[in-house]
Amino acid sequence: MPRAGGRLGTLFLLLGFWLGVGALLYLFFLRQEAPPIQLIGPDRVELTRARDGHFRIDGAIQGKPVRFLIDTGASTVSISASLAQRIGMGCDTAASFHTANGTVRGCMTRVAALEFGPFRAEHLSVAILPNLGGDALLGMNALRQVRMEQSGDRLALSRAGP
Repeated sequence: MPRAGGRLGTLFLLLGFWLGVGALLYLFFLRQEAPPIQLIGPDRVELTRARDGHFRIDGAIQGKPVRFLIDTGASTVSISASLAQRIGMGCDTAASFHTANGTVRGCMTRVAALEFGPFRAEHLSVAILPNLGGDALLGMNALRQVRMEQSGDRLALSRAGP
């Protein structure tokens, strides 16, 4: 007849193992979703590449928080239709967009203010796309207002000169 203490010890050992695995997975995905941002000054920020190979930066559209994926291949800031709905944005004009996945129908709107890190852009066009993979892409119409310098897994954004 097995001892109750032996089964209890095995149970605690398995529980500890699975809690450890869960903690490691949590840390892995936390690191992937929120790469560290180092604010160097009011006019400069340094980003670290996430494990998926992309750079991300926290910001806001119309004062509502947004995490942007930096996309130098996108000519326009683009957000998902679900994000537009969550922050109360509507369409101004229908439009077609040529993406890596083909032509997509969506719409354009204008925002009074868009922020990313310590930077602010005003009266900016934003594309609203129905099936955008993430919530928001920070395109070149916003990024051209800053200077970008990439070195390995670091991307520095600084205020562009006059």
